[in-house]
Amino acid sequence: MISLFNKYRPQRFGEIIGQKTAVEVMTNSITRGTVNHAYLFSGSRGCGKTSAARIFAKALNCLNRRGYEPCCECANCRGITTGESLDVLEIDGASNNGVENIRGLKENVTLKPFNSRWKIYIIDEVHMLSTGAFNALLKTLEEPPEHVIFIMATTEPQKVPVTIRSRCLHIPFQSISPDDIYGRLKEVCEREGVNAESEALREIARQADGALRDALSLLEQVIASGEDVKLGDVERIIGAGSRTAFEKWLSEFRKSPSEGYITLKSMFASGASGVRIFEEMFSLVRNLWLISRWHDIAEKLGMTEHEREFMNQEVTNWKPEELQEFLKVIVRILSEARRGVKPDILLGMFMFYFEGNNDVSDSEPQPTERKIPVNDENLKARLLDKSFKENFLIHCWLYSTEVREQNGKLMIEVKEKYNWEYIKIDRNSAQLCEVFAEYEEVKVKYENDTITCRKLLKEEEEKTAPIEPEREPEVRRLTKLEEFISELRKLGGKPEELLKVEKSEEDHTDEGESEE
Repeated sequence: MISLFNKYRPQRFGEIIGQKTAVEVMTNSITRGTVNHAYLFSGSRGCGKTSAARIFAKALNCLNRRGYEPCCECANCRGITTGESLDVLEIDGASNNGVENIRGLKENVTLKPFNSRWKIYIIDEVHMLSTGAFNALLKTLEEPPEHVIFIMATTEPQKVPVTIRSRCLHIPFQSISPDDIYGRLKEVCEREGVNAESEALREIARQADGALRDALSLLEQVIASGEDVKLGDVERIIGAGSRTAFEKWLSEFRKSPSEGYITLKSMFASGASGVRIFEEMFSLVRNLWLISRWHDIAEKLGMTEHEREFMNQEVTNWKPEELQEFLKVIVRILSEARRGVKPDILLGMFMFYFEGNNDVSDSEPQPTERKIPVNDENLKARLLDKSFKENFLIHCWLYSTEVREQNGKLMIEVKEKYNWEYIKIDRNSAQLCEVFAEYEEVKVKYENDTITCRKLLKEEEEKTAPIEPEREPEVRRLTKLEEFISELRKLGGKPEELLKVEKSEEDHTDEGESEE
């Protein structure tokens, strides 16, 4: 039995979906007769790079080509389709990445094609070639025989040396949109005689993440598990956490965080990974936040009618600032999920930020009730503008902080330790205080530590300023030390002279005491 992604692999340019620009470049090259000697196809997995390379090779060597489309019936087309053509050779760069393999290729390049116009080499995953292999390939690409065409495919074009890329016509392939994948899945189900729910196919298209091959593989798994393709079957295969399930969860969590916690826990129990759960959560909350800020953007987010209807209803229960902070929490948890933190810990960390909030959609939440402090972007913009004019170092330091003001006091929260260590220096904290002198008090917080910025006193002010009780012993020690250093300077830096003076003063004092 042939797998669905092989059975429905495109055989003509007209069957390639979601790659209009790439197809136009190839078809125009064929029509105008301006074929390049080397091509580099780049794009994410499953977007059709290798399939397009085979179709391009068929069109170039087809014996009965109609316009730019191959006939798919002649001996050359059939040989390329079955992989038996002696003039179109496919090389896996991942397993044939040594310099010996490329040297063997160089020896065969000079041979004329057997029964075709072109001898075509398709090198898949070309970025996996070793440095020696790239060097061996470079000369051939620079001065190839007239009858040879190289088509190289890669998911990571930045790993291909610039010397190779500069000798190729680079054609980027895009991730296929969920709508295009959905249309293809619907067509496949009709050809296979399978009944499929629209929501189930939409969920498969969303989970494929732009890769049609992955979508067809997932569809094949769902078909194998039952006669019809239903949303429940898709959730069971992927481990729960569909978009519909997350929509229900979001409404539930807004009303009762404890119930939302139980639902999330059940998603983990069904086999869903932490990364996928929080990626889906981020995608949903991100769309909601975008709509809350710009209502006209809903039509451009690639959502179904059902999803748009849900968003328009749910967005009225949230403020943009709350959704923005929600996204920050998800990003933080997502980074931990990618590090392999256990699900129970992830859930605990996630709920920690919402502790004490049974209703996160209150119309007017008090500042003390917020899950995490909300950064005042307008205030920060004003502070950045003021610091830019007065102290550029403070301006740079302020960028990665969060700021709040209340009752004439300014609170600045830093996230990075090096920012905290910088502002703990008296000179720097004093400069911060001077820049924002209009505030009664300027405080800086890092995790559980907080400091209050103080101005540096001038020498006259220091003499008259009252000494804090807890600092009095320290000030006395500093005063004696300063007196000692001052006397030492007067004697030209000779400590023995200072000791003689101190000794004579002590003897004189002793004599006075004995006379009394």
